[in-house]
Amino acid sequence: MLIRVNGGAGGIKDYLEKGQKEGREFSRDELDERVILAGDLAATDEIIQTMQGDGEKYLHITLAFKEDELDRDTLKKIVGDFREFAFSAFNDDEYDFYAEAHLPKIKSYVHHGTGEFVERKPHIHIVIPKSNLMTDEHVHLNPFGMVDKNERFIDAFQEHVNNKYGLASPKENRRFEFTGESEMISRYK
Repeated sequence: MLIRVNGGAGGIKDYLEKGQKEGREFSRDELDERVILAGDLAATDEIIQTMQGDGEKYLHITLAFKEDELDRDTLKKIVGDFREFAFSAFNDDEYDFYAEAHLPKIKSYVHHGTGEFVERKPHIHIVIPKSNLMTDEHVHLNPFGMVDKNERFIDAFQEHVNNKYGLASPKENRRFEFTGESEMISRYK
């Protein structure tokens, strides 16, 4: 498993539900079986929509797997472990947490724009609005702080989960040729 932490200002609900992205002609329903693992996407999106200001309003964390198949129980346990890791310093009522797995129906395709062969594997999307729900002012919430300052902790958790569940580690399965789709592992050069 590889953990990638990003953020966004909007559009995550549409992306998760519809799956459209440039160069890919398939819809989410054609590409994947969506499996809700935690939370409520409509409620998460509502929190994001009510947040004031410009810039990132949510964290978008992707847990990507090398394995072709993973059972739902294992995926749910991994999400539970991630939630416990990320929010060990928070009470449950301070944050919103949404997670869904995408289990590929289409295992591979040729990218419409580049002609590149794209192999698809199971992965989990986690969405965390950057708002502390217990404050009136919607105080900024970010359990990882500046990600590059905490990368070693995220890596340690990643390797712990890989060991615990017998998953392939990106540290042992590095890619040496990078493509547009391999950006998820670009920090492992």
